[in-house]
Amino acid sequence: MAKIKKFLFLVPNTRWFGKRHWNWFTPAVALLAPVLERHGLEVDIIEANIDNLSRDQVKDRIRDSGTDVVGISNMSLEYWRQAHLCAELVKQVDGNITTIMGGVHPTTMPEKVMEDVNIDFVVLSEGEERLPDLLAALGSEEPDFSQLNGLCYRQDGEVIIKHPVGWIHDLDALPFPDYKRFNWKSVMFSEQKSAVGLGSKRSPVGLVLSSRGCRLKCSFCAAPLVSGSGVRLRSAENVLAEIDMLVKEYEIKELIFTDDEMYADRERCIQIFNGLKERNYDLIWKNLNLASWKLDREILELMKETGCYQIIISPESGSDRVLKKIIHKPGNKKQILQVAQWCKELDIEVNADFVIGFPGETWDEIRETMAFAEKLDVDQVKFAIATPFPGTELFQTAVDGGYLPADFNFYRDDTLGFAAGFIETEHFTVRELQIIRCYEWDRINFKTPEKIARYAAMNMMTVEELEEFRCNSRRNVGLYFPDQAEDEREEGDQVIRVGDKV
Repeated sequence: MAKIKKFLFLVPNTRWFGKRHWNWFTPAVALLAPVLERHGLEVDIIEANIDNLSRDQVKDRIRDSGTDVVGISNMSLEYWRQAHLCAELVKQVDGNITTIMGGVHPTTMPEKVMEDVNIDFVVLSEGEERLPDLLAALGSEEPDFSQLNGLCYRQDGEVIIKHPVGWIHDLDALPFPDYKRFNWKSVMFSEQKSAVGLGSKRSPVGLVLSSRGCRLKCSFCAAPLVSGSGVRLRSAENVLAEIDMLVKEYEIKELIFTDDEMYADRERCIQIFNGLKERNYDLIWKNLNLASWKLDREILELMKETGCYQIIISPESGSDRVLKKIIHKPGNKKQILQVAQWCKELDIEVNADFVIGFPGETWDEIRETMAFAEKLDVDQVKFAIATPFPGTELFQTAVDGGYLPADFNFYRDDTLGFAAGFIETEHFTVRELQIIRCYEWDRINFKTPEKIARYAAMNMMTVEELEEFRCNSRRNVGLYFPDQAEDEREEGDQVIRVGDKV
């Protein structure tokens, strides 16, 4: 094969097949594009999701690109059908174009992904080294994939999986994400309305991933497969340099830290926050996925001083037994209550995420979680139904216990985030979980006019818009998303519409 000259990233449109629109860009594309350019490749991007492209528009852009290789990056397993459709569209344009898929979905399900003959390769987990190595092999006269790491390919009709070995530890050596090739003012968001904690208050908004990996072994999480079971930290200086770049080149007004375990090194975080303080940028910021047991009053005060307006914590359960024995997560209710109190005193908004419906969890323990969520009295609580993902302990436990439907598979059209459960045990049914999740969310979050107003303000909604959202959520027993793409179906699409039984 001739040397690869042009690489095209293709991001599926989440609206296809009538699914909810996930209004987020794919960070991997912005991270990998400058890496490939370092290797002398011309890189282009078709962002079908942000640009809301139709299937025919995607085909036209592929045809016009003149690319040798297309890399498909999928948002989530929920959008499996969209990802596979992209591979089909590529091959319809030109069967000689090489297709590569990467991301969480193919990393956790490489065998399933490779059942699709339109997909030639899967790059597993981190792509900064593995993708250039694959492209170099593809451009050689006699490609030998057997020596590559973290790759799935076919040889004589057989699917070969070379499981990932090792992780990138010098994260400071990687280039910063490059958003210039996008319509960056769309990528960096305008103000967002969101009922799921991902909204923003000011624009443009920059995302920063200051570390990779997580040391926890939560039973429901696939992170160890995707980013490793340890934490790899970027230096405070490197993180601050990226923030400098975001401010100077993109004029961002808000930051969102997206780490799985940002506070693994307390002193590093203090260095980052002190650096923000010294720069005195006009920035506000929020934290996703924050471990509450890593916080103390001093660090929260520094966070507030440097512009932090919101944190998202994950107590997960109000039952100590479920937390320790089933989920395997540290922390306790006393710590969480203390953090919530400190945040109230400092006027930092708090979202708290809980998960219900684990095998081995009793109905009374689910009620205990609801009672604790109410006692916590934070600005917003969310309840997810325990959802099995490939490669997780939760999935294996559900299989071993016979708690999944006989026809269960991961390629389903009735997945709606974490609102539609699949696990049933002697203690609960799927319907019971959906009902308690929806109605307790409504009862706890909207107990008073003051809580209603605060919830609406946090999610950039008017009170009237929030009331409509609440009403639709109740009437669909939580299986409702305001951005469900009713107008993005084509003849033959198989979708479960809002309100359908699962």
